[in-house]
Amino acid sequence: MWEDFKPRAAKVGLDQGASSDELVPLVDQLFKKAGWKPSELDAIAVDVGPGRFTGLRVGVAVARTLGQTLEKPVIEVNSLEAMAAQASGWLTGKSFVWRFPTDLLCVLSDALRDDVYMGVWRFHRLLARNRGGTTRAFHTFGHHFKLVHAPTLFRFDKFLSFFRSCFQAQTLVFTGGAALRHRAEITAAFGERARFTVSGEPDPTWVAALGAEKFFRRDMKLFNQVKPMYLRPSYAEEKLTSAV
Repeated sequence: MWEDFKPRAAKVGLDQGASSDELVPLVDQLFKKAGWKPSELDAIAVDVGPGRFTGLRVGVAVARTLGQTLEKPVIEVNSLEAMAAQASGWLTGKSFVWRFPTDLLCVLSDALRDDVYMGVWRFHRLLARNRGGTTRAFHTFGHHFKLVHAPTLFRFDKFLSFFRSCFQAQTLVFTGGAALRHRAEITAAFGERARFTVSGEPDPTWVAALGAEKFFRRDMKLFNQVKPMYLRPSYAEEKLTSAV
């Protein structure tokens, strides 16, 4: 839970195979920990993926149910943008300095077997003048970083080929579990143009932080408009296709 630029309460404890029967009691515990009533929420933020099929389906279903029951908007946050925000060092409500202003930020997340989920952002320092005429910098991830390439599923060797052809001069900052796993191959392909910053799987706190940012930008949906970001078929669908 997020309030006034900081987490109010957090609870982590379910694996990717958890069901809604396990998630709902955890949400109830979270309300008690925060001292909130469900009706006091402004909106519900949910990680829509890409990621594991079951985890996304359960998480989105619970978020939609809360949105419908409480009559609150639901905010979609994709897992790659949460990892990008986490890796950037951005903190809500704080002055922000990105150490690699001319570089692209590439998030690579594991997608099973030899596949990766990829998303790319570029730094964009945005200034604005307030009514008093003084210049101020925005301190939100969405104002500082612009999406260059939307989340996409690639086989890792195809990803390397794609990146070599599209980004021949830029320096690239890589983050995410797949970036660290393939660090040797990425370094061999891009040499000194490749840099790395540590970021594992998306932290729920960053999903909440980005949700709060999108809430103030009015980037919200009705509960029935929210869908998981499935970039690949489920394992059962893949098995069925291969058996035909």
